[in-house]
Amino acid sequence: MSPLALAAFCLLLALAAASDIARYRIPNPLCVALAVGALILAFPHDLSEGLSRGASLLLIGGAALGLYLGGLLGGGDAKLLMAAALWMPVQSLPAFLTALAVAGGVQAGVVLAARAAAGPDLPRRGARMPYGVSIAAAGFVWALLQWSAA
Repeated sequence: MSPLALAAFCLLLALAAASDIARYRIPNPLCVALAVGALILAFPHDLSEGLSRGASLLLIGGAALGLYLGGLLGGGDAKLLMAAALWMPVQSLPAFLTALAVAGGVQAGVVLAARAAAGPDLPRRGARMPYGVSIAAAGFVWALLQWSAA
């Protein structure tokens, strides 16, 4: 994958994370741009790569949909995950998902520590976390691995 494609991938993820931090919302046009970018800037080289990316979309999409329907993931986060999955062959999902788990755990720890430091006036239940930040961090790790492998 070209450095230009990886840079575009990272830029769109950074914009999504910034929007999620500022408004707890990931705009649909960003998710669409990320998905279309996968088809334009990182078009699969052959049928097997296309099928592999389709498998990534189905796996990530199914998990994201389940988490969304269970109230554990926001709709924008689910769409961002699915758009990012279009860039990734299925064999690179373990690295992405590991980075996502680590980033999410670190982010949750920071959020919990900040809430504890804020004192008892801050609501504890139902508080949101901009998970687009963790998705972007995992995407950056994935892009770095792709760039270093090239």
